[in-house]
Amino acid sequence: ALVTVAKPKVICYWPNWRVDSGGDDRHVPENIDPTLCTHIHHAFHVYDQQHNVVRDSAGPQPDLYRRLHALKSKNPDVKVIVSMGGWGQPDAQYSHLVADEGLRLGFIKNTIAYLHKYQFDGLDIDWEFPVCWAADCNKGPKADKPNFATLLRELRQAFDKENPRLSLSAALGSTEDIAQQAYDFNALAQTLDYASIMTYDWAGPWEGKTDHHSKYQQCINMANWFASKGLPKDKICMGVPFYGHTFNLKNAGQHWMGAPITGSGKTPHGEGDNAWYREMCDLVKNKGWAKEDPDQGHDPISYHGTTWVGYDDPYAAYE
Repeated sequence: ALVTVAKPKVICYWPNWRVDSGGDDRHVPENIDPTLCTHIHHAFHVYDQQHNVVRDSAGPQPDLYRRLHALKSKNPDVKVIVSMGGWGQPDAQYSHLVADEGLRLGFIKNTIAYLHKYQFDGLDIDWEFPVCWAADCNKGPKADKPNFATLLRELRQAFDKENPRLSLSAALGSTEDIAQQAYDFNALAQTLDYASIMTYDWAGPWEGKTDHHSKYQQCINMANWFASKGLPKDKICMGVPFYGHTFNLKNAGQHWMGAPITGSGKTPHGEGDNAWYREMCDLVKNKGWAKEDPDQGHDPISYHGTTWVGYDDPYAAYE
């Protein structure tokens, strides 16, 4: 018997606001090496309630889409996907959409037309989260869970009829409590081509101590948990953040994992308490920052004075 082995999926989220950033933070499509990715997610589109369709959060940018599609000249197999949603989107609008059959069917028809117009290969839904609006499971109606499942099933059915078939994926919350209340696991398994598990942002200054926000073992455990709920392993993609979270140490001499802090910190070129991986490389290699790998190469941390960062490097996700 022939055994087919699923090709690993590498999902690269490309944030559209970076194209307007200044200096080294500017990230244009031409900066992307498409041979490293199987899918490039344009983040983010939003739900346009007035026209019942996806819409670029920055407004239509056909030239930008053309430049993203041009990456296929270097990797013809790469898929360019619209990612709809993101943190802070109005959950009530998504809830209203999934609850109404007429709205759902109109949204699907309009979105397919949009994807074809701009030559995208599929749709990724990043609703944070059904039922648990902005991570508060008392905010949204319990009906979000079955209604979201219905939208996914209807999208899958419609996308399968397109030629070529359109891809359907979702970014999923990475705490058991939220996932249990937000998702119908059978629907996820049956409809999605893959799921991106948001295995990051698990730690921050609210804990009152330093901690790594994307611990390797915690990520593995969460991926296995989704598999135990029936999601096929070849559809589970574990999130690897290209940024760290920064803390301000109470005492520069106490810089271990779990050390006391005064609050969030900031690296010289950080955005809020986010420290980009590119900057961490420079700080460690050229600016005298100390670096440790507390878990056998996983969960790297770096510190200098009272500034402490937990981040991921290329070895952080290796077994």
